[in-house]
Amino acid sequence: MHLVRIDRERPDFRVFIDLLFGPGWNVDTDGNSHPVNSRTWTSLYIADRTRKEPPVTIEASENESSLFEVESVSSRLEELAALYLFLCSGSAIFAPKGALDDTERMALQKIYAAELQRATRALWHHSSNDNPYPNLPPLQ
Repeated sequence: MHLVRIDRERPDFRVFIDLLFGPGWNVDTDGNSHPVNSRTWTSLYIADRTRKEPPVTIEASENESSLFEVESVSSRLEELAALYLFLCSGSAIFAPKGALDDTERMALQKIYAAELQRATRALWHHSSNDNPYPNLPPLQ
């Protein structure tokens, strides 16, 4: 398990789909992102339907609401999801061996550069209460 201390709003949860698998990937999701474009969700579950990769869960700790637990049987998916959550919303990230320093975080950013770029380009960053589905044409 990785832990991320959160000190600001989260990205739209759909960015994590693009990050982990790619835009438009066939996944199952669950959590408490209500409305869909919420930036204050505290529970997220994403499971790949295509390649049957292990699911990823991100949950606020029951004991400390600013500490999020990121888990997956896939160490790659877990590490990637935790890193992105940290980069977007966190003040600290902890791997099973302890807190990651700047050098370790930079090394992970290099390893996952393509995935992080994919997430940076995600159209879900443009979702809002006025436009929760920026992938659809505006209603007339």
